[in-house]
Amino acid sequence: MEKRIKHLLDLTLDGKLFLTPKKTEYDPEDVLLDPIDMSCKRVCEYILNQEPYLSENTALTGFFHFDGSVEGDFFTRVGHYWFDVGIENFYAKEGRFVNFEWQHSVADFNKVLKIGIKGFIKEIKASIKNHKGESDKIKFLKTQLKICETVILWAEKCADRAEEKSSKYKGETKDHLLKLAKALRSVPKNPAKSFYEAVLSILIIYAFVPDSPGTLDRFLYPYYKKDIKNKTLTVDEARAYLQELFLIFQGKQVKGHSHFTRGGQCHFTVGGYLPDGSDGFNELSKLIVDSMEELPTYIPEISLRWTKKTPREILRYMMDMERKDPNKRIAFVNDEPRIKALMELGGFPFEIACAYTMVGCNEPQLPGGIFMGGITVGIPKIFETLMFDREKDVLKCKTFDEFKVIFHEECVRWFDKAVWYYEKFQELRSRDTNLVSSFLFEGSIERGVSITQGGAKYCLADFSVIGITTVIDCLTVIKQFVYDEKKWSMKDMCNALKNNWQGYEEMERYIFNNAKFFGNNESISNEMGDLFTKEMYSYFKGKKSGFGYPYIMGNLVGYIPHNTLLGKGIKATPDGRHDGDIISFGIGQSEGRDKETLTALLLSVAGFDKYGITRGDTVTNVMVDQALIRDDKQFEKLVDLFETFFKMGGMHYQLTYVSKEELLEAKKNPDKHRNLRVRVSGFSDYYVILDERIQDEIITRTEKH
Repeated sequence: MEKRIKHLLDLTLDGKLFLTPKKTEYDPEDVLLDPIDMSCKRVCEYILNQEPYLSENTALTGFFHFDGSVEGDFFTRVGHYWFDVGIENFYAKEGRFVNFEWQHSVADFNKVLKIGIKGFIKEIKASIKNHKGESDKIKFLKTQLKICETVILWAEKCADRAEEKSSKYKGETKDHLLKLAKALRSVPKNPAKSFYEAVLSILIIYAFVPDSPGTLDRFLYPYYKKDIKNKTLTVDEARAYLQELFLIFQGKQVKGHSHFTRGGQCHFTVGGYLPDGSDGFNELSKLIVDSMEELPTYIPEISLRWTKKTPREILRYMMDMERKDPNKRIAFVNDEPRIKALMELGGFPFEIACAYTMVGCNEPQLPGGIFMGGITVGIPKIFETLMFDREKDVLKCKTFDEFKVIFHEECVRWFDKAVWYYEKFQELRSRDTNLVSSFLFEGSIERGVSITQGGAKYCLADFSVIGITTVIDCLTVIKQFVYDEKKWSMKDMCNALKNNWQGYEEMERYIFNNAKFFGNNESISNEMGDLFTKEMYSYFKGKKSGFGYPYIMGNLVGYIPHNTLLGKGIKATPDGRHDGDIISFGIGQSEGRDKETLTALLLSVAGFDKYGITRGDTVTNVMVDQALIRDDKQFEKLVDLFETFFKMGGMHYQLTYVSKEELLEAKKNPDKHRNLRVRVSGFSDYYVILDERIQDEIITRTEKH
């Protein structure tokens, strides 16, 4: 690690790389302007009033934060009034059927590198001509023109400051500050000409969409390859530029805030299919991973996009890096089922679908697009109405096929309700007009519409459907014990639920010990998984959201324990769950219901959802015995096992190597286990600082040997 990077690392871990926003005074008469014009004027003034971070160790600069005094970037939604209203009224609420959630995005960084801000200005002017007579669109496009001009002016200000700083130094420090100033006068105004300029452009634009930097290894690779060949760049120099970029990603979080130690604040991918069908993992991909792993930070995190063409040694390398990483910043996703779903359900051509990245806690995102989710749904509510409200109807069912008819009706009813909430939540968000980020998303300039109002082109409408495994297990129990084995009558089951299992403890124990729950590679539970995913697929296939985006489902909870919060509002269910208890999230199993081997669990998950409807923000958490990663021979078998899992269709996995005993001990004596980190739901964090409800969920995961 270079000396200057070590210095920046120390500052970052100490929280001193965080840039405190500079307060901006606005003209009171701004309120007399048109609201959009006032917002644009103030946004531009705010940006140009900020000061860049510069030191004798700085090779990159240009990042800043919005402070809430103006409508800021799309990711943080700082200053977005109606988004805050949604958060206040519908976010992390206990006992609801749905909750309001965040949305993730990724700017079209590759386009910035190729055409520069001047290229965007040209497109905006052309769009203004195309929308002649459409006053609202022209007004919006003119704001985008001013924002782009402000980006250029901001880079110029950064260049001025770098030159001023250079006057205080001599030799190498002076030279690299002058090099920075020269680059800032070129990019991001113009297309990047070198690897250094490309990284600098990404950093400056990242301030306008501080979420995911996208597929860094593929759009930086041409610059890297050219500069290395021309000997204008060394591998060590490239590593240092990447590490400084990553430190700024980490430094944008305030030390002491829970987000400081969570990688979901910046998530991107390496590898995956290229448009020509080849696997994209290259020497820069490896350098990116090596560079990140050398930094003892928490942000960013990386997912390997695996393809059928990914060599085993690449998967092994990434799993080896993952097992050695104390901060657990690496996860694994499978291109095969995801790209298939993006093409067949999303309607995107291969060259667009194959450019996806991972954002946030595990949401897939197309280039220059938005993961238009932001809603979590407690789907086991289906069984509340089935077994309580429609008891008379289910008691009449003499066969499971008859029961399936009523189950279908309830699926439709609750999917209808979820869609209603989804549209209402999006309407609420659309009352905010985003000016800062919109031009960086494909479609917004062409359409002349803010990304909050349907401007972006490459988007997916998504629900996080919480409790999928719970639903599958409920179906399994009813089919197995009521209809197939006739162990109990449907009346017995309904009475047990109405009494919240009180007086039916023996029945509850029998179910836990003998039910063929999902995750054990049992034909009945696999069949029930197919039944439920087919219900989702049949309902959502071909449907479009109000903004015209195709639907795809997910199953993660993010930073908030929605599986606990939503579970509070759901009565007892046939799988033995009690009134108000936690419901499942992700595709996997927990609470000791996966009684078989790791292989059995992975076979169940790999065969899940042949329709592709749950290829959105999906996770599979796997807790394995530490012996499997500490012993090299066992580790090789683990690599083979997960390679087979992907070959069979598994969508995702992330690993934790902590025993249940360690977790219980850490919860009891947190001061002795401050350094214990675990994978949660697309991010990692220190176990002892997690919400207690998340801690309890992790404890329920079954350790595999």
